[in-house]
Amino acid sequence: MKENWQNVDNPVVGPSKSFSPEQAVRAQLDACANNDDPWINHGIQTMYEFAEEAGSMERSRYFVHFEKDLYHFDHFMGGFSTRLGQLLNHKSYQVLEPAQGKEVAPGLLQIDVEVVDAKGDKGTFQFTMVQKELGSKKGCWMTKSLCKLQA
Repeated sequence: MKENWQNVDNPVVGPSKSFSPEQAVRAQLDACANNDDPWINHGIQTMYEFAEEAGSMERSRYFVHFEKDLYHFDHFMGGFSTRLGQLLNHKSYQVLEPAQGKEVAPGLLQIDVEVVDAKGDKGTFQFTMVQKELGSKKGCWMTKSLCKLQA
Protein backbone atom coordinates (compact mmCIF):
# COMPACT_ATOMS: atom_id res chain seq x y z
CA MET A 1 0.00 0.00 0.00
CA LYS A 2 1.30 3.46 -0.89
CA GLU A 3 1.82 5.86 2.02
CA ASN A 4 -0.37 8.99 2.09
CA TRP A 5 2.06 11.90 1.61
CA GLN A 6 -0.33 14.21 3.45
CA ASN A 7 -0.29 12.05 6.58
CA VAL A 8 2.61 13.93 8.16
CA ASP A 9 3.55 15.56 11.44
CA ASN A 10 3.00 19.20 12.21
CA PRO A 11 5.45 21.57 10.51
CA VAL A 12 8.90 21.96 12.02
CA VAL A 13 8.05 25.54 13.04
CA GLY A 14 4.54 26.72 13.78
CA PRO A 15 2.84 29.65 15.47
CA SER A 16 4.28 30.58 18.85
CA LYS A 17 3.26 33.17 21.42
CA SER A 18 6.95 34.07 21.69
CA PHE A 19 7.09 35.22 18.03
CA SER A 20 6.80 38.88 17.12
CA PRO A 21 4.84 39.61 13.92
CA GLU A 22 8.13 39.86 12.00
CA GLN A 23 9.38 36.54 13.42
CA ALA A 24 6.09 34.88 12.38
CA VAL A 25 6.53 36.17 8.81
CA ARG A 26 10.17 35.05 8.73
CA ALA A 27 9.27 31.55 9.99
CA GLN A 28 6.81 31.17 7.11
CA LEU A 29 9.20 32.46 4.46
CA ASP A 30 12.06 30.32 5.77
CA ALA A 31 9.87 27.22 5.36
CA CYS A 32 8.84 28.27 1.84
CA ALA A 33 12.48 28.69 0.78
CA ASN A 34 12.76 24.89 0.73
CA ASN A 35 9.15 23.90 0.19
CA ASP A 36 9.74 20.15 -0.01
CA ASP A 37 12.15 19.83 2.95
CA PRO A 38 11.78 17.87 5.19
CA TRP A 39 8.74 16.51 3.28
CA ILE A 40 6.65 17.39 0.22
CA ASN A 41 4.86 20.75 0.60
CA HIS A 42 6.22 21.36 4.10
CA GLY A 43 6.53 25.07 3.26
CA ILE A 44 2.89 25.33 2.20
CA GLN A 45 1.87 23.34 5.27
CA THR A 46 3.74 25.85 7.45
CA MET A 47 1.89 28.70 5.74
CA TYR A 48 -1.41 26.88 6.41
CA GLU A 49 -0.58 26.51 10.11
CA PHE A 50 -0.01 30.27 10.30
CA ALA A 51 -3.24 31.10 8.41
CA GLU A 52 -5.60 32.68 10.92
CA GLU A 53 -8.67 31.04 9.39
CA ALA A 54 -7.17 27.60 8.68
CA GLY A 55 -9.69 24.86 9.36
CA SER A 56 -12.68 27.19 9.02
CA MET A 57 -15.58 26.45 6.69
CA GLU A 58 -16.33 30.19 6.51
CA ARG A 59 -15.16 32.03 3.40
CA SER A 60 -11.72 33.52 3.96
CA ARG A 61 -10.02 36.51 2.32
CA TYR A 62 -6.56 35.05 2.97
CA PHE A 63 -5.81 35.33 -0.76
CA VAL A 64 -7.26 38.90 -0.75
CA HIS A 65 -8.67 39.01 -4.29
CA PHE A 66 -10.95 36.01 -3.96
CA GLU A 67 -12.75 34.18 -1.19
CA LYS A 68 -12.03 30.56 -0.40
CA ASP A 69 -12.76 28.29 2.51
CA LEU A 70 -9.64 27.04 4.27
CA TYR A 71 -11.28 24.02 5.87
CA HIS A 72 -9.02 21.48 4.15
CA PHE A 73 -5.29 21.79 3.58
CA ASP A 74 -5.91 20.74 -0.05
CA HIS A 75 -8.10 23.82 -0.62
CA PHE A 76 -5.37 26.06 0.77
CA MET A 77 -2.58 24.30 -1.13
CA GLY A 78 -4.30 24.79 -4.49
CA GLY A 79 -4.94 28.48 -3.88
CA PHE A 80 -1.46 29.06 -2.52
CA SER A 81 0.31 27.34 -5.40
CA THR A 82 -1.75 29.29 -7.93
CA ARG A 83 -1.72 32.73 -6.30
CA LEU A 84 1.52 32.77 -4.31
CA GLY A 85 3.71 30.18 -6.01
CA GLN A 86 6.51 32.72 -6.41
CA LEU A 87 7.19 32.29 -2.68
CA LEU A 88 7.97 28.60 -3.08
CA ASN A 89 11.67 27.74 -3.25
CA HIS A 90 12.59 31.43 -3.37
CA LYS A 91 16.26 32.44 -3.31
CA SER A 92 16.01 35.22 -0.74
CA TYR A 93 13.77 37.74 0.96
CA GLN A 94 14.03 41.03 2.78
CA VAL A 95 11.51 42.37 5.28
CA LEU A 96 10.91 46.00 4.35
CA GLU A 97 10.72 48.87 6.83
CA PRO A 98 9.06 49.15 9.22
CA ALA A 99 10.04 45.55 10.02
CA GLN A 100 7.69 45.43 13.02
CA GLY A 101 4.81 46.21 10.66
CA LYS A 102 2.49 49.11 10.06
CA GLU A 103 -0.78 49.21 11.98
CA VAL A 104 -3.60 49.56 9.45
CA ALA A 105 -6.49 48.98 11.86
CA PRO A 106 -6.69 48.16 15.55
CA GLY A 107 -4.94 44.80 15.98
CA LEU A 108 -3.96 44.48 12.29
CA LEU A 109 -0.37 44.93 11.12
CA GLN A 110 0.91 44.88 7.56
CA ILE A 111 4.42 43.68 6.82
CA ASP A 112 5.83 44.01 3.32
CA VAL A 113 8.52 41.65 2.06
CA GLU A 114 10.58 41.73 -1.11
CA VAL A 115 11.24 38.24 -2.44
CA VAL A 116 13.67 37.03 -5.10
CA ASP A 117 12.01 33.93 -6.54
CA ALA A 118 13.61 30.74 -7.86
CA LYS A 119 13.99 32.33 -11.32
CA GLY A 120 15.65 35.47 -9.93
CA ASP A 121 12.62 37.73 -10.39
CA LYS A 122 11.64 40.15 -7.61
CA GLY A 123 8.19 40.59 -6.14
CA THR A 124 6.77 42.39 -3.14
CA PHE A 125 4.30 40.60 -0.90
CA GLN A 126 2.13 41.97 1.86
CA PHE A 127 1.32 39.97 4.99
CA THR A 128 -1.55 41.21 7.14
CA MET A 129 -0.99 39.87 10.63
CA VAL A 130 -3.38 39.53 13.55
CA GLN A 131 -3.15 37.93 16.99
CA LYS A 132 -5.37 34.88 17.36
CA GLU A 133 -8.05 35.48 19.99
CA LEU A 134 -9.30 31.94 20.63
CA GLY A 135 -8.21 28.32 20.61
CA SER A 136 -4.89 26.58 20.98
CA LYS A 137 -3.08 29.36 19.08
CA LYS A 138 -4.51 32.17 21.22
CA GLY A 139 -2.00 35.02 21.45
CA CYS A 140 0.00 33.90 18.40
CA TRP A 141 0.57 36.23 15.45
CA MET A 142 -1.20 34.72 12.45
CA THR A 143 -1.56 35.65 8.79
CA LYS A 144 -4.98 37.16 8.12
CA SER A 145 -4.19 37.71 4.44
CA LEU A 146 -1.30 37.55 2.01
CA CYS A 147 -1.01 39.00 -1.47
CA LYS A 148 1.49 40.04 -4.10
CA LEU A 149 1.60 43.80 -4.55
CA GLN A 150 1.48 45.14 -8.08
CA ALA A 151 4.67 46.82 -9.28
